[in-house]
Amino acid sequence: APPVRQRLKRCCQSAFCWKLFQQVETIVIRNSKRGWGLVSRTLHWLMALLIFGMLALGFYMIRIEVDMVSQYNEIQLHKSFGFTVFALACLRLAWRRFSSDLPALPADTPAWQVKAARGSHVLLYVLMFVLPITGWLMASASPLNDSDAFPFQIKNMVFDWFELPDPFPSGSQFLRDGLKIIHLTAALSLAGLLLVHILAAFKHHFVDGHNVLRRMLIGH
Repeated sequence: APPVRQRLKRCCQSAFCWKLFQQVETIVIRNSKRGWGLVSRTLHWLMALLIFGMLALGFYMIRIEVDMVSQYNEIQLHKSFGFTVFALACLRLAWRRFSSDLPALPADTPAWQVKAARGSHVLLYVLMFVLPITGWLMASASPLNDSDAFPFQIKNMVFDWFELPDPFPSGSQFLRDGLKIIHLTAALSLAGLLLVHILAAFKHHFVDGHNVLRRMLIGH
């Protein structure tokens, strides 16, 4: 008899723990119609920090009037964090697809603002992929990435852990310059879109009194 009671107790405890885990997962980890879960919020703010740092470093390198070889450390750091942003963007998109419930804008939001918000979010995701991909292609197309580059080869390394593949075995300055224009245009577009995104969040919070910003900060 005692072993049976003990097994029943363990089963009850396991069922309770499992139910508790499901509740925590639903309320804290996963998204719901009431707010963003822990995973989405972590990815959001981590990517925001990295993207702002990437944009600042990129514009900083443009302002310095020295050649790419002299900017070796900054360039390699820029590449490494660019790959990190790309990897996190893939993870974020996969998690968003996995989450069936997503918080909606407040019911009194005008229709044009709803459409603008959806369009801007799609464009944000597009730019989060376009920027690192064009940066990788630009660096790969550079003659400085060739094995016989002078004074030395600048490889596409990620934190000195591994080298990114090179789709252009022979560099082309013309192709590199064209990709640079696309990369810079995407960076400026992303910076402008982020500014609008921040102003819209502040407007929802301070002017309209909505919980749009609060649920990305603290969740439900």
